[in-house]
Amino acid sequence: MSTNEPNEPNADQAGVQPGEAHAELVTEGDKPEAQAAPETGADKKPEAPPPDYREIRIQTLERALAEREATLHSYIRAHKKAEADFEAYKQRLERDRERELVAEKAKFVERLLDVDDNLERTLSAAKKAGGDPALLTGIEMVHRQFVERLTELGLERMDPTGQPFDPSSMEALGMVAVDDPAKNGTVVVTLRTGYRLGEREIRPALVQVGRFFS
Repeated sequence: MSTNEPNEPNADQAGVQPGEAHAELVTEGDKPEAQAAPETGADKKPEAPPPDYREIRIQTLERALAEREATLHSYIRAHKKAEADFEAYKQRLERDRERELVAEKAKFVERLLDVDDNLERTLSAAKKAGGDPALLTGIEMVHRQFVERLTELGLERMDPTGQPFDPSSMEALGMVAVDDPAKNGTVVVTLRTGYRLGEREIRPALVQVGRFFS
């Protein structure tokens, strides 16, 4: 007698869908990786603002203007320096010209000093010889006018009689004994008048200096 074995129900008979049966066989390790979550607004990096071409243009113009101002100031400094150098050159030329004029005038005046010396000697000799008073008056007048013309040329006459001896402007020609101690070292006789033209000494005075002997 044959025994009828119960038939196992298939998937369709058990009420299970074919897809569901396959899904149950998939393990956790076989599951696909989860997709990355989309970035939220807090995670996004802020985008750089677009360049401000107007501000860039202004900065470029400011740099160019600063460079031009620096160049202009350098030109102004160079111009002022050139003006100062030229003014110093003019003043130096003027001083050189004045020195040359004084030197030329000194040469001319120095030749006239011999005439002054001759007039003085003539007048002194005429007075000692007891000459004609009218002649003496005439010689004195000529000599006085001659000295005035020399003064107009800037010549300064130096008669240091009674003054302390100064070797820078006088030339001593011997010593003279004096009785007054106050005259010791002073000029007691002027043998030849000295002359100065401005700051330039034309001729030193020729003098005799007093010497007191106790």
